[in-house]
Amino acid sequence: MKRFCSLSVAVLTAAVLSACGGGGSTDAGSTTSYATQAAWTNLYSAGSHAWALSGTATYQPASGGSGSYPTTATLSLAAGADAPFPANSVPAYVLRSTSVTTVSGYPSESSTNDWYLDANYRYMGAVDGDGYCEVATQSALPPAYAKIGSYGTLATFELYDSCGSGATLLGTGSLQWSLELAGGQTYFCLFNQGGYTGGTSYTEKDCMTIDVNGVIGQSATITSSLISTDGVTSLNLSTN
Repeated sequence: MKRFCSLSVAVLTAAVLSACGGGGSTDAGSTTSYATQAAWTNLYSAGSHAWALSGTATYQPASGGSGSYPTTATLSLAAGADAPFPANSVPAYVLRSTSVTTVSGYPSESSTNDWYLDANYRYMGAVDGDGYCEVATQSALPPAYAKIGSYGTLATFELYDSCGSGATLLGTGSLQWSLELAGGQTYFCLFNQGGYTGGTSYTEKDCMTIDVNGVIGQSATITSSLISTDGVTSLNLSTN
C-alpha cells in the first residue's frame, strides 16, 4: 500500500534492485501546547500543501552488501471532491496525496493515494493508485492540544487487494500521530507500520512542521523501510 506521502518503498526497491521508524527526537518536557487536532484536519481543510525533498534510498540485500542512491521527491496534498468511501459507501472527505520520486539515474515514478475521512475527520481508509484498499477497524482523532513528546493512535486497519466484496486480506497495520522537536522546529508526525500475510513488513514516518495553532509549515521529513526475504530497503528524505 502506498502510504500517506505516497513515496512507495516498493517502487524504490525495484529501482535499486535494477542497479545492483519511527526515529527522530521527541524532546519531551516543553510546556507549550500545540493544536494537534487542528494540524490533522488542516492537512485536508487548509488548502493545498507541497514539499520538495531530497536524501537517499538504501538497499541491503539478504545476500549481503548494500548500496545508497541519491533520491529526490516532490509531494503535494490537496482536498479532492467529496465521495463515498468505496469499501462501505459512507460519504467522506477525500485527501489526495501525489508524489513523484526519482532515484538518481532512473526514470521518475509517480503515485497517488486517496485518504477518506468521515464527517468528523476520523480516518476511514484509503485507496491507492493500484486499487489496494485500506479499511480502518478503529479510528480516533488526536487531542485538541498536546505537548512535544505526546503521541497516540489514529487508526488500526486491514489492507485488501480491492475495496470490493470478497476482496482478499493482504495485511494489517496501524497509524499513529506524535509531536516531536528536531532542529529547533516542532513536527507533527504520522507513523505507519504494518505487515503483509506473506511476511513482508514496513514502517513509514512522515513529519511536517506546525506552529502552536496547528498551521502546516514548509519543512518535512520522511523515513521509511520495507523488510522482505529479499532484503531491506530504506528511505530518508527531508526538505533541508
